[in-house]
Amino acid sequence: MALRSRPLTRRGFIRGLASLGGAGAAYSALAAFDLMGRGALAAGNTTAPLPSGSLQGKSVIVIGAGIAGLCSAMRLARAGGEVTILEATDRPGGRSLTLRNGDSFREWDWNSDTTMVFEQVGDVPPDDPDNYLNAGPGRIPQHHTRVLDYCRELGVALQPYLYMDKANLMQNDHWNGGRPVQVRRLKNDLRGALAEMLAKVADQGALDMPLSAGDTEAFLQMLTHFGQLTYDGAQLVYAGAELKSDYVRAGYSVDPGDVRTPGRPWPTLSLDEVMASDFWNSEMFNDLEYFWQTSLMQPVDGMDMIWKGFLEAEVAEGQTVGDLIVLEQPVQAIDLNDSGATVRTGDGMSHSADFVVATLSAPLLARLGGNFMDGVTRQILSEVYITPACKVGFQGRSRFWEEEDRIYGGISWTKGPISQIWYPNYSFNSPTGVLTGAYNRGEDAAEFQALTRDERIEAALAGGEKLHPGYRDKVFAGNGVSIAWAKIPYQAGGWANETAFSQPDVFARMAAADAIGNRVFMAGDWFSYWPGWQVGALDSAHLATDQIARRAVSGG
Repeated sequence: MALRSRPLTRRGFIRGLASLGGAGAAYSALAAFDLMGRGALAAGNTTAPLPSGSLQGKSVIVIGAGIAGLCSAMRLARAGGEVTILEATDRPGGRSLTLRNGDSFREWDWNSDTTMVFEQVGDVPPDDPDNYLNAGPGRIPQHHTRVLDYCRELGVALQPYLYMDKANLMQNDHWNGGRPVQVRRLKNDLRGALAEMLAKVADQGALDMPLSAGDTEAFLQMLTHFGQLTYDGAQLVYAGAELKSDYVRAGYSVDPGDVRTPGRPWPTLSLDEVMASDFWNSEMFNDLEYFWQTSLMQPVDGMDMIWKGFLEAEVAEGQTVGDLIVLEQPVQAIDLNDSGATVRTGDGMSHSADFVVATLSAPLLARLGGNFMDGVTRQILSEVYITPACKVGFQGRSRFWEEEDRIYGGISWTKGPISQIWYPNYSFNSPTGVLTGAYNRGEDAAEFQALTRDERIEAALAGGEKLHPGYRDKVFAGNGVSIAWAKIPYQAGGWANETAFSQPDVFARMAAADAIGNRVFMAGDWFSYWPGWQVGALDSAHLATDQIARRAVSGG
């Protein structure tokens, strides 16, 4: 049966795949047609130590006990260096903050602490290991190999992190009467409408080499399966979510039961309705992003298991990385001299060393006093934009998201100020669980962080109500906590805003700069292609320590 006025060509086929599935689908098609050469990915030793003894007789000050600082100190000390870590706060870990029962923190403009409080629910006590909120990083992509490899080396157990459960909800005040819709419905009906449109295309453009009749038929069969199309006369059309001759993909408003209960499928969302939701603009397809593709992982018992693993790592006989840390030592200035560097702290103390690894966020590093940095470098670092980011945490009085909505992990999205709700990816069917009741960034976070603590909690409860009716009474609302990373002492915000792409000129100058005076080496996730991710911190730590080792061996 002829469905097209012209044969489908390879060019048209590839264009169609690109429009439907993005560049990745087009790349796969080109490879299948042997139109691209093949490459190979080489795997290296991502946790390789520095050459043994390469830092013997050298001293290093590491500023900051976050992931970058801890990894730097471990490598340098294991290579024979005399290492001291100066940490400004009263705890290691940096932005990797996991809050458990009784843990406290304070933003710089508050006059009292916020304390994380959990309640006994059923047989789950407040101090249960599953009662925690990852107030900082919360997931590890599969391609962040250096993080995963260090977890293996440090004995940090991992478990799956579910980025998207197709039962997760999407809510927009300006669409569908403000009622949330499951992500599976939006994706399914958009896929069907697009597949129908692609199947109806009569002319894919001029062709260098037409597809064979067999390839054309196979392509249409693929579209039929992909979008659940059916024939309407000679045309393939999307009959909708209630198609009787195939499995229901969009799910049911009432699930099937016994033989007399067939269930009620959700009605089909038209293409216009899907487009009006505005979720196609980002949230529906976030899992296509390289760093959010399955599988993702998380440490068992909280993200702080990683930096705690570094603390316990042995660097010399009877000495661990944790033994190298001096807490509550905020650095004020760095001075260079003929023999090395002097680091001055807020208590008036001076610490001399051959080298310095500075892991402060770029704008904070630019504000340090001393002669170590020229005006051009200060200007470059001060221009690095650090994105505001906020989180809110609630303990559930039950796991109502599982019991009522059959949501098991993943993220629900709203166009409101809270942006996201994260559901725990572990201990399913437990009596309780900890929700990330808000996670926002950028402009939303800038507005959110300006609210008082009580106003933030109230905004998170109002946002949660739009996704889960009765939300306020389903969580321990009075125990909710909020954190704004731009207002945490010695932090500048959540992460550098993809500097390589959003500020390419700044990134190019930053990446091309030599180590400051060949004595001060920068590290931190901001100094990488992976800002905001722990792999960026580790990558930068390896770069800095590799450079120091080379400098030391060459007589620096």
